[in-house]
Order: sequence, then structure tokens, then C-alpha cells
Amino acid sequence: MDLICLAAGAGTRLGRLGGYLQKCMYPVGLRPFLEHTLAQVVASDAVDVRRDRLALVVGHLAEQVRGHFGAAYEGLPIIYVEQRERLGTGHALALAAEALRPTGPVVAWQADLFPTAAMIDAVVAHPAPTVVTLGPGHADESDRLRATVDGTRVTRVWDGDGALYDIGLWKLAPDVLGRMTEVRAEKGEYRMLPNLQRCLDDGAEVGHVVAGAWIHLGGVLPTPEANVRDVVRRVWAASDALEAGAAGGAGAVAGVGA
Repeated sequence: MDLICLAAGAGTRLGRLGGYLQKCMYPVGLRPFLEHTLAQVVASDAVDVRRDRLALVVGHLAEQVRGHFGAAYEGLPIIYVEQRERLGTGHALALAAEALRPTGPVVAWQADLFPTAAMIDAVVAHPAPTVVTLGPGHADESDRLRATVDGTRVTRVWDGDGALYDIGLWKLAPDVLGRMTEVRAEKGEYRMLPNLQRCLDDGAEVGHVVAGAWIHLGGVLPTPEANVRDVVRRVWAASDALEAGAAGGAGAVAGVGA
């Protein structure tokens, strides 16, 4: 299975900090935000570092990402795909698809999102060929990100009327992934969700999983500062839990072996 992480953003919502620090490299403890995410990725039961690949789409301050992660993370091979122009998330996905040429569904996410191993497992295990992750948002979140769900199927991922929002973690079938640059947004970008909505309108089957929280570093509600504090707290807690679980598992194996 191939994985795609969109890490080319300029981080303008982080103010002057984004001028010299790639958003996904924001430190949480002694590790960048994205490393905490990749630790969750390789801990997922759905990911096998011996067979899977990760495409990191980079752009703004790409050298920081390349310099830190190199050619692999914990055995998971990394392919770097450069997005030289800021043409949106749909364009970034298209570039990654061209580099990977996947033959099956891919798991993709925005680098300012913190998906847990359980979230990745749920997306992969869902029987639908294309799956979106929905979660709760702040009361002032943009309505454009609202989804509409009819039973088990999603009917809208853009300008929907449901209570939940698309949070930026997806499983994408190859035919859907290949259609990410059909619709341009008002400012000329190819955004992922309007293009996915076009696929939905044409009859694509899209399922959904629900996340209990939307943890994203690029959020600005209630304020950017308050959001970052909350994200750091949650990421640190999740990472501590992951490490504690790994230590406990290692101990259990050692005990059996003894």
C-alpha cells in the first residue's frame, strides 16, 4: 500500500514562524510534529514497512523535511515529490500519484493533521474503495468543509449540511486519485475536496469513518495560539501512550521468551 503526506504548505497561519520553519516540522518535545505522526503510521496494523512506500509532497522549506527524515523512517521508504508551485492539495496528490503510479488504494493525509494508528487502521479496513475521515469542528469552522452522509455513504464532502467536517485523512481509489485536477477553485488552485465532490456527483462510492477529535496544527480556532497549545498537549499524550504500549508489548514478548 502506498501512503501520501502533503507537506508543502507555507504555514501562513502560524504567522512569522512559518517564514523560517516548515509547518509540519514544528517541535513537539524533541521531535517535529510530522515525526510524531509517522510514528503512528508505522505502528498501524495496516502498514508494512517491508512492502509499503511513503510519498512526501514537499515545497516550502523542503530541505528541512528532507534533512530530518532522509530516505526512510523506521524502515518505511520515503519518496520526495516537489510541488514547485502552490497549486493546491489536488495538484499535490496528482504529483504524488504520478511518482508512485499506485495499483491499489492509497492512504493520504495533510501534514498538519495528526492521525493516530487507530484512525489509519479504520480507514484502510473500511470496505469502500474511497473513504473520508469526518470529525467534529469548532462552531466557527467553514461550512464548506461540512460533509453530508446518507446511511453508510457520503454524498457531499464540499458544501455539505451535516454536523461533521472532512478532517484531511483519506483512502483514495486509483481512479479517484487520478481526477484530482479536474476542477479549479476560485483562486486557480486544484483543491482536493471539490474534485472529490465531482467524483461523488459522477457516482463514485465513498464511505466514511468518524474521528473523535480533529487535531490539526494549522487550525486557527478559537485562536491559532490556543489551537497549537491544544494540539501539542494531545500529540504528546498520544505519543506517550504509543511508546508505553510498545514498551509493554516488548516486555510481554520478553516474558514469554524467558
